[in-house]
This record gives sequence, structure tokens and C-alpha cells, in this order.
Amino acid sequence: MFELTAAGCREVIRKRNAELRAVLHVLASPLSLAGDEKGPLDGVPFVLKDTWDTEGIPTTGGSWRHRDRVPARSSRVTRALLDTGAVLLGKSNLCDLAFSPESDNHLIGATQNPFDPTRTSGGSTGGGAAAVAAGMAGFDWGTDLGGSVRMPAGFCGVVGLRLSAAAWPVNEEHFPRVAPTFWPMLGMGPIARTVEDCRAIVRALRTTLRNALPAPTTRPDDVVIYGPDAKTTHAWPTFVGDAATALMGAGVRFEMDRELPSPFAVNELFNAYVCSHFRQFADADELSIGEGTRAVLLGLASRGKLDRRVHPNTGILFGLVALGSLTLYRNARRTDTQLAKLRDLSKAIWSTGRLIVSPMATLPPPKHGHAWREWTLQAFTKLGNLTDSTAVAVPFGRFANGLPRSIQILGPPGSEEAVLDLAARLQRH
Repeated sequence: MFELTAAGCREVIRKRNAELRAVLHVLASPLSLAGDEKGPLDGVPFVLKDTWDTEGIPTTGGSWRHRDRVPARSSRVTRALLDTGAVLLGKSNLCDLAFSPESDNHLIGATQNPFDPTRTSGGSTGGGAAAVAAGMAGFDWGTDLGGSVRMPAGFCGVVGLRLSAAAWPVNEEHFPRVAPTFWPMLGMGPIARTVEDCRAIVRALRTTLRNALPAPTTRPDDVVIYGPDAKTTHAWPTFVGDAATALMGAGVRFEMDRELPSPFAVNELFNAYVCSHFRQFADADELSIGEGTRAVLLGLASRGKLDRRVHPNTGILFGLVALGSLTLYRNARRTDTQLAKLRDLSKAIWSTGRLIVSPMATLPPPKHGHAWREWTLQAFTKLGNLTDSTAVAVPFGRFANGLPRSIQILGPPGSEEAVLDLAARLQRH
């Protein structure tokens, strides 16, 4: 585990970061709190998503208008990571305001996918995933509101773990701040090269960041397959057969899900929830809705030449959410009822001890600037956020175009050991 050194990673950053744009802010000197006693991650080099406050180091949330923001105090996540003995090399790149499925901003531009520079590395933790895949860091610690840890990991061929908010709360620590309405959907967790690396990171932080939530009873040798429907099959029509073959090879019993809504319906529910609660979402930022609307429109019209307060990729999504809140998705009470039903259905599966296996995505990484057009790109990761799953994305072969493919395992809050156990079995087979 963690064979990379800080010196080696810094050399890769020096050689490749101008090309990949994976690290937003490279530290002049590595930051470590190592003392006489070695911590569990002693010497392990990492980059940190630029949503976590770091004392004396810029924390921008990928936003040009926060480019000069330097926190006076580090977040508890930053402090906990440094207390393990890990060595911080820099803040990783992400999308503007952490609100886009691809990591692009007006600060340093788009993070390139290490497998194809014309493709996105995903978002919003795309810089961290690209850095880990390229050998710039042993791990990143990201946040995940709609697949923001799992999707970049899958697109870059590494492992990404979303820890549940109930067991590992983020709450107000995320920058930009997230409204309390969305805290149950906001997870965090590591991106690393292997399942066992992720396990080591989680165990190192368990006593400082995890709530005293008992680990649920699970049976990782008995799962439910949650496969694509007709509207979400896309470039992986063989997913069910591929997953079944892998599970049988790992000695895992399975059956097809017959209870959960279709992935397309889950995608619609996520969109409806965000749109119908748009005012709470927008009020979490310091721009008023009126000022934000002007920034979005001017930025889109000029592609950022006249106004850089909101990047076009983020602006398009903000605009679509605002439009949805005024038209199709106005009824917050109805979406709240639908969400409660979905959560009950997932709890019913987990009450049997079973985990859920699905694709991470059925599309390969889109070309830069195109991710927002793929309306169901995050359909499977959104299930994890709506149900506050413990969810991991694990490399699983390649798409027809040769880009990485990823399978996802979802379990109840607090089931990180069980989810990682099954992920390790699949990774071995």
C-alpha cells in the first residue's frame, strides 16, 4: 500500500500538472505535522480537494471570485488528515463552486482525463482523481453530493468511496457552504488507487471523523443487482451479465432488484429535489439570487470574458435548476414524499443484510464541455446520495472506446467495512 513518496509525487506534479491541471494550488513545501510518534498514514503524500479550508492556504471552491480567499483556520477534516502523518502536497482542482460533473473553472481551466486529454476527469473531485491516477498523490479526500467522489474515480480508473453523511457528517464544513436541507445527501471520502488504500485511510480517520453509529449487519456474499433500464443502458448494454459473471467468480450470490424505481426515475427524483428546493440551495451562497442570475447570464453570454463570477459549465446547470424550479419541479412536498419512499425501499433491502451492485455510470467520460448534456450521466451515483448510501466505485474493465469503466457497491450508512470487503473481492476477480 502507498508506495508513492512525497518527493516522487512532487516530481510528477512538476512534470505533468501544466498538462493535466489536476492540482489547483501546489504548495511550495509539503505540509506535514509528523512528530516523534508516527501516525497511521505517516509520510503518505496526498492532495486535498479545494472545498476543505486550510489555514494560510487558499481555499477557493474552484471559484474565480474566491481566488483570494485564505482561511484563518483549517477544517476538522484537514486537521484530522494531517494528524495521521500524511503529507499535503496541494489543493486539487475542481469545478466552479463544486457544482458540475466536470472539473473546469476560470482559475486554471479544465482537468484533463489521464487516459484521454480530450475527455473530462469528472466532477467535482476531478482534480483529485486525475492526480491519484497520474501518480501525483497517494490519495485525495473529496466531497460527494451527486457522485462527486465516485464518478471522477471511475472516469480515471481508480477507487472512490462515498461515506454516508449519517456516519461521517460534512455539514457546514464544505466550501462553498451547503444548505442544511442537503446535508443528508452530502458525503465525503477518499479517492485512492486500491480498495485497501481506501480502507487504510478510513481506518486512520475513524476515531476523529466518524459518528458513533453502529455498523449494520450485512451479508456481502448476497447482493441485489440494480441494472440499467432502457433509458440508461447507453454504452454498457452487457452490464447485468458482466456483473453476474464477476459476482459468481467472487462466490457472491445475487438476484435482480425488483423494488427500487428505475435509474431514470431516480435521476428525475434527484433533479426534482434539487429544483424544488432551489431557494434553500441558492441561499447558501453569498450571491443573492438576483445577482447570481446576472452573473450567470453575463458569464454565459460572454463565455466568461465579461464576468467570471460563475463559470459557464456551472452557470448552465444553475440556469437549468432555476428553470426547473419554476416549471416542472415546483412541488417540494411531492418530491419529499417520493424521496421518503425511495429511502424506505433501500432500507428494506439493507434490512435483509444485502448490498446493492450497479454501474457507476453507463457512459464513458464525456468530452470537455459536454457532460451537462448527458442528462442521465449520474443516474446511478445519485441513488447513493438520495439514500445516503455508503458507496464505492471500483474499476471494472473498459468501454468500447478504451476508457475506464467502473462498478458501484452501495450499502447502508456505516457499512464501509462491508462495502470495501465486497469491493476487494471484485477487484481481485
